[in-house]
Amino acid sequence: MQHTIKQKFSYTGIGLHTGQNVTITCYPLPPKQGIIFKRIDLDGEPEIKADVDNITSTNRCTTIGSQEADINTVEHFLSVINILEIDNLLVEIDANEPPVTDGSGKVFYDLFMEAGIAEQYAAKEIYQLDEAIYVKEGDQYLTVLPDEDFKISYTFVGDHESIPDQFFEYNAAQENYQELVAPARTFGFAHEVEKLQKAGLALGGSLDNAVLVDDDGPINKLRFEDEFARHKVLDLIGDMMLAPSFKGHIIAVRSGHTLNSKLAKKLKKKLLGRN
Repeated sequence: MQHTIKQKFSYTGIGLHTGQNVTITCYPLPPKQGIIFKRIDLDGEPEIKADVDNITSTNRCTTIGSQEADINTVEHFLSVINILEIDNLLVEIDANEPPVTDGSGKVFYDLFMEAGIAEQYAAKEIYQLDEAIYVKEGDQYLTVLPDEDFKISYTFVGDHESIPDQFFEYNAAQENYQELVAPARTFGFAHEVEKLQKAGLALGGSLDNAVLVDDDGPINKLRFEDEFARHKVLDLIGDMMLAPSFKGHIIAVRSGHTLNSKLAKKLKKKLLGRN
């Protein structure tokens, strides 16, 4: 069955890349509406549906948009929605990026659980793969194999000499997202900070909402030894929220938002039989 939330909730924080204060307010929606973002700070309050066809950028985050507006860095928020199987939701937002919270999915998970999840009287379409689907770009790989569950096996390759390779596997049907995935934070490298900020990115980043890595390794205390691989899984779950709901085993090597979006588009074409 489809799901929404039982009651509205709001949260205020700063955006990771913009550094702007932003408030989101989430409302229940009737069945068959989808996940809709509304930019209440803009004239006409344009709406953007969370769908792979509306991806406008994958530079350091996943951005969805229309001719009227964009919403940046939706992946952490959508990761929680995907795992909680929320199908219908209105998200009013007064800036172009959701709050980064602590850089993970934990705060959003707790907010949704506090609001409550309501089952709706409408069936949910969940697709089953009948063959493998894969995308590749350079040394990045993503493959989805037929499976009865939604699973991800992620290999993080530590190109930085202070970060070892990491592997993390997650099965949504058997394992606790709240404990194993949600707390994993986004991360960045000290040598990239100046360049990113000159490009208008990471303006809201701090040790309170991201793991920073310098020449000697992570400056923050890690929550998990393999926190980077876990966060990549969190991102991947969020990016797959933009595709039709499906069961399958995703095997990922080095993948990021750009390759994730290519897989989501290929999945939609395959599962729905259209572009």
